[in-house]
Amino acid sequence: MEKTTLHSPIEKIYPPGKKIDETGKLLKVGTVTFPNNQEKIPFSPVVQAFKSSDNKNLHINAVVFVTSFGPANNELNFEIYQNQYVDLDGKLQVQFFICYDLLDDPGTVFDIYEISFDANKKPFGKHLFTDVNTIQTFLWDIDPDTSRGTETTVQHN
Repeated sequence: MEKTTLHSPIEKIYPPGKKIDETGKLLKVGTVTFPNNQEKIPFSPVVQAFKSSDNKNLHINAVVFVTSFGPANNELNFEIYQNQYVDLDGKLQVQFFICYDLLDDPGTVFDIYEISFDANKKPFGKHLFTDVNTIQTFLWDIDPDTSRGTETTVQHN
């Protein structure tokens, strides 16, 4: 595995995969305080995913916690990237990266956002999401110091 070397402190690193054109809905639902937090690493997203009964749609709902930096940061700018690969057992795996660009200072107050979006159907062919049983979802800061992820079992509608 090759190590990524940054050429400048402001260089951005984007995740693997392709950006989903329709980034879905974002809703700020409140704030939460963790007074003893000393970590720059974000909290893992809380994720729910489900397929339609005909396996043609895969919908993802996520709750993410992003360090709050005051009233100027009421709106989170984000993009979602989708990556897929075949694992060692020959199973299709799907990853989603919820990307943002904010300072990495440890914070104690976090904005809570709900994000919902649909997976891109294009790379899956005629069977679409039939074989997708788990997904990985990451909260990814492109600046590029931090990211954190979780694995989620996909529910059937």
